[in-house]
Amino acid sequence: MCDVENADARLAEVRRQARVLTSGVFGMQGDAALSEIVEEAATKTRFPYAAVSIVDRSRLWLAVAYGFDPREFARPNSFCDAAIKVPGFAPLCVADAWSEPRFKFAPAVIEMNVRAYYAAPLVTRDGFALGTLCLLDSKPRSVNAASLEVLASLAGNATAVIDRAPNALAHAQYAIAELSDRMRFAVAEGDDAVVAVLDAELRWLEAMLEPHWQPGTARGGAGTGDVGSRTR
Repeated sequence: MCDVENADARLAEVRRQARVLTSGVFGMQGDAALSEIVEEAATKTRFPYAAVSIVDRSRLWLAVAYGFDPREFARPNSFCDAAIKVPGFAPLCVADAWSEPRFKFAPAVIEMNVRAYYAAPLVTRDGFALGTLCLLDSKPRSVNAASLEVLASLAGNATAVIDRAPNALAHAQYAIAELSDRMRFAVAEGDDAVVAVLDAELRWLEAMLEPHWQPGTARGGAGTGDVGSRTR
């Protein structure tokens, strides 16, 4: 039973990572709408730092940040990696990282001296957590229920901004190329389960792009890559 559960979890993570790619979020660094949401989250809760963090395969990528410059962190042992795994997509609340063994050596603790961390996941309409809207402080602190409601609501707003179709369309070429590369590695390793998942994600992206292909043009069109040949 444990082997089956581990296999299911592994494939679910492959799907989640694919959805990060197909969302187009990697083209949204410094996005004005996300920046406004992050600033609102910080000011309404009186936190000095806030960010939209995207969880990729091995790193955390900050699309926007308030109170500090956006940067990347390693994914292992990180707050945001734990946050996207909370059952039911509930907020992750860490009043003092130094008092919690699993976070004492989190990248943000080491690199930014973060003590308090609160995050709500960015959950797409089809149930994938792309990352988080997070609040950070260099001092231990707790928050009330009203602040957590604000955080969750604004996380929903941030997800809606990311989930806009033009984002995925604008960066489809990158998503297709990366998914195709990952599929080739999976084929070489004989990992049929991962190949099937990535193939399904490529076909999902193809279906999303279909209405935007112009009659008489090659599939993929300008800026989207050769979708038809990559998904067959």
